[in-house]
Amino acid sequence: MTSHEVTSRVGARSREQVEDALARLEYLGEPPFEHSPARSGSLDGYRWALGHGRLAPVTGSPATSPEGPCPAQLAAEQQAAQVRHLDLRTDPEQREHARGVHDALAWVCGRSDVQP
Repeated sequence: MTSHEVTSRVGARSREQVEDALARLEYLGEPPFEHSPARSGSLDGYRWALGHGRLAPVTGSPATSPEGPCPAQLAAEQQAAQVRHLDLRTDPEQREHARGVHDALAWVCGRSDVQP
């Protein structure tokens, strides 16, 4: 496997697939579509996975490199998002944000075929 093949992947998806998913979701955020905490969480998950933010959207942990988190970090953040989403003591809006992060990262990691 060449260096280019390694860097062109984000989790189980190609960088292009994740960038396309992000662009589609950003477009859906424009009027007349409504903002939602879950959509915002999915955007945050995609952006972090692509290396557009240093800190993870749920745990706040830093990415392992400037290009973005490694597959293990993606999986750990997805699990943390699921825990937060299921925690009934958490504010409902934060829970929905976490659901969005979870759904995006589950798709990025190849654990779901459903793309948010």
